[in-house]
Amino acid sequence: MTTRVRTYRLVTPPPWARISLREDTRRRIEEIVDDVAARHTPAQVPPDHIGPKKRELVESLMTQVREAQEHGGVDLYIPLADIHGYSVQAAFVVSEVTPNALMTNDEVPDVLASLLADPGTSPVTVDESVWVRRETTVAPTKAMPAPSRRVEYVTSVPGTPRYWIMAAFTSAGPPVTDPEDPDGVDLLIGLFDAIMTTWRWVYEPAPSALVGSGEDSDGVTHG
Repeated sequence: MTTRVRTYRLVTPPPWARISLREDTRRRIEEIVDDVAARHTPAQVPPDHIGPKKRELVESLMTQVREAQEHGGVDLYIPLADIHGYSVQAAFVVSEVTPNALMTNDEVPDVLASLLADPGTSPVTVDESVWVRRETTVAPTKAMPAPSRRVEYVTSVPGTPRYWIMAAFTSAGPPVTDPEDPDGVDLLIGLFDAIMTTWRWVYEPAPSALVGSGEDSDGVTHG
């Protein structure tokens, strides 16, 4: 029996947390904010000061959520604490995109080749899939006053050429580097690249022609 991709698996080290964008997102964010506030708020901070800060953080995260959802977001990953002593303004989103609803498997290599012709791109093979990796620097804007770096991984869902997946990482502010590294490699981008090496497709048996034959069950969701 043939199989299709049902979802994906990704290994993220602490303090990264996943927020599903297809479930009760606000409740999940409120739980995260409550947990972070309980673990990191100094004892001397008055309780009546905590509530407004928590609500402000919830709304800030919900703004990210709505933006990701508008672009086909499936999952949002955010750090819940400093990483090795650095305050991190970074996140990454896994999104489902449909570049061409009529695309066939035979057309996928040509599309990948076309994407790889763009500046800043390179091919990366993960879990037997060829991804296009693109790294860019985004100039400051009014909404994002500090320059940011963006790394995208894009590929077609195996066996389902009309659905593609994009994992997009964004980090604001100056690069986080090792003082002893003469090349000044950005450790956050290196961390995201390492996380992407753990990507695995999760397959399930194809549905019977007699069961759910009238439903469009293609696509990827996080299980």
